[in-house]
Amino acid sequence: MLNISIASNVRDQVRRVAEEHKRQIGFATVKAVNELAKIAAAEEKKRLSEFFDNPTPFTVNSVAIKYAKKGNPTATIYIRPLAARYIAPYEFGGKQYLGDKPADLVPIDAASNQYGNLPRNTIKRYLNRKDVFLGKVGSVYGLWQRPTPQKQMKGRGQKLANNTGKLILLVAFSDPVNTTKRLNFGARASAVVGRNVRQVFERELAAAIASAR
Repeated sequence: MLNISIASNVRDQVRRVAEEHKRQIGFATVKAVNELAKIAAAEEKKRLSEFFDNPTPFTVNSVAIKYAKKGNPTATIYIRPLAARYIAPYEFGGKQYLGDKPADLVPIDAASNQYGNLPRNTIKRYLNRKDVFLGKVGSVYGLWQRPTPQKQMKGRGQKLANNTGKLILLVAFSDPVNTTKRLNFGARASAVVGRNVRQVFERELAAAIASAR
């Protein structure tokens, strides 16, 4: 009886395909990890937008990605250092970080920007005015505007005049407080990765195999 064994031939083909796909798996892994990182970062940006009251683009866009690459298929999502200093207390607890400011600035009658903050150099501009001083009145430390004398009420600068007959508080300085809210950075990222990891990896693997043909 003549026998022709083809099992070894098939095994050779299986090994060859497995080796080819092994190379593609590595490539697909890096691609999938980076795609998932983008999805996760977008979710963390959304969290910052909801967590803080009308945050600035600087705060929201402080979420950054260190992308995975060949030989190191790990992506890291992090907060950039400058923003991390004032966001950290909302993650780990502690007092608000105010940087070089002596206290938190709370605009009262001063014009603030769309994010509720004082425009740059506002304090300096106010202090250049003769009718504005920095000091404590009662229990409130801040920028105060003196009443404008009657003879200066008319004419140029009338809009900036204080015609109330009493001091006007422009900006209050309040001490930093202990944070109570917690950001839980990474919670949303973990959840969205868990929901999407299989779909994204299978898509990237199929694309990698197709491109290798």
